Amino acid sequence: MSSISNRPRVALIGVSGYAVIYLDIAKAAHARGEIELSAAVIINPAEEAAKETELRALGTRIYRDYEEMLRAEAGRLDLCLIPTGIPWHARMTLAALHAGAHVLVEKPLAGSNAEVAAIRAAEKATGKFVAVGFQDIYCPVNRWLKQQLCAGAIGKLHTVRFLGLWPRPAAYFTRNPWAGRLHANGTQVLDSPLNNAFAHFVNLSLYFAGTSVDTSAAVQIDSAELLRAHAIESFDTSVVLARSAEGVNFWFGASHTCHQVREPEIYLEGSAGRVEWKHERSCVIIRHDGSREERVLTDIAANRKALLDAAFEKVHRPDTLICTTALAEKHTAFVEAVHAAAQVQSVPAQLIFWKAPTPSAAPVPGVAGLEEALSRAFIAKSLLRDTGFVLEPARSA
Repeated sequence: MSSISNRPRVALIGVSGYAVIYLDIAKAAHARGEIELSAAVIINPAEEAAKETELRALGTRIYRDYEEMLRAEAGRLDLCLIPTGIPWHARMTLAALHAGAHVLVEKPLAGSNAEVAAIRAAEKATGKFVAVGFQDIYCPVNRWLKQQLCAGAIGKLHTVRFLGLWPRPAAYFTRNPWAGRLHANGTQVLDSPLNNAFAHFVNLSLYFAGTSVDTSAAVQIDSAELLRAHAIESFDTSVVLARSAEGVNFWFGASHTCHQVREPEIYLEGSAGRVEWKHERSCVIIRHDGSREERVLTDIAANRKALLDAAFEKVHRPDTLICTTALAEKHTAFVEAVHAAAQVQSVPAQLIFWKAPTPSAAPVPGVAGLEEALSRAFIAKSLLRDTGFVLEPARSA
């Protein structure tokens, strides 16, 4: 990290919701003398009075609007942190770049390919970097695995599969104006499990399949099933089959319409072995000769700290590894292609049953046979319908 006399001057847009994670890490770095938390945007001062008082005591300048802050602080900031919702990623990133700051923006990079292109053009024009908050890319074990894959640890990669099941109540989709939406605040967002909660693992799957250490795979969609049980515009369950130009086949499955939790798993298969990657647990290389190599994965808190530390460090050390826009754009291209490949299909109401996971928790939706079908499709690398799963209400006699 840079010396105290050369601390990166950091701004933060937002201090509520998910932004609290960025705030806490930034405050700790400020306290250690690693950064100067120079400015922050607080749009809800009545709710965040205590945080504002604390930040002012640190010498942080407080603003009510991000545009006002970037006008006032133009040329005085090294790094702008943007832990905001998808509709704001592109416009805030572009504004921060043009104000002379590097950027760390929360995932996904943007809601559309067009916005990604605008960000990458501005990044090049300004000479500033944009780091993207796909925190798993910053995990040392994942970097190690990518190097092993590129060195041929499991031979030629031919299959990548990802599956994750995280139940979500109805309130999950009413927590902000863009959750579950395709467009919001005048821009495309394409919110879904693949672009939000499970975006990290979709992006990581594409990263593992990239042909070199610092590239991700671009894919074409072969087929997709997009289902919704919640009252939303987008989908809450999906199975997607895709392939890369290098001949790698992909299977992506994710759902918020479930009663059982299945933590994200990524399986990679090659001509000489396979990898079993299990979120916050382990990463195991299993070769056809019987040899195994295992690493313990760091947890989400460690990965988030690594994410922000890398952005702080890169201000003064350009060789610091980050999740670049070149990596993150493959994820956005994938999400946009998924929506172009298939229509969202509503699950008939009579097939949905709601159940609270605990007596004090809100109920979450389930569909009879869906979780089992997802597991079977994951193993078979197939669509749900190929497992015999159908969305047809039983007919009365």
